[in-house]
Amino acid sequence: MMDFISHQRSGIAVAILLLLLLPACSAHYRIHPGALNATDSAAYDALLIAQTTIDQARLQLQAGQLPAEAKTALDVLVRSYNVAREAWLTYRASAARDNANLTSPVYFDQLTKNLSNLTDAIRKFQEVMSK
Repeated sequence: MMDFISHQRSGIAVAILLLLLLPACSAHYRIHPGALNATDSAAYDALLIAQTTIDQARLQLQAGQLPAEAKTALDVLVRSYNVAREAWLTYRASAARDNANLTSPVYFDQLTKNLSNLTDAIRKFQEVMSK
């Protein structure tokens, strides 16, 4: 069951990243109430998925159920999450200040890059966990 959930989270994270990269697809994406735009909403979703994965892994670590080889992958995941979250907060501040549709491409590009790295970290962590 846990493998199924892990694979589902990975698939969702990849789908969210694709939504960020393919604006035409965002028309089918339901934006969260309070989100500044579709990018803000999708980034929030990706961060939420990563946070859930991290929280679950920490519980497994505390219970002694996390394989030793997964610790390094978890550390990379946590660092990637922190970097992506900071990029999201910067993007969000810029979008709120500058009008949600006129946010600097620099912030968007950085957020997209960091979310891509986060997605990779989630995938690598899940690969280690499935071995």
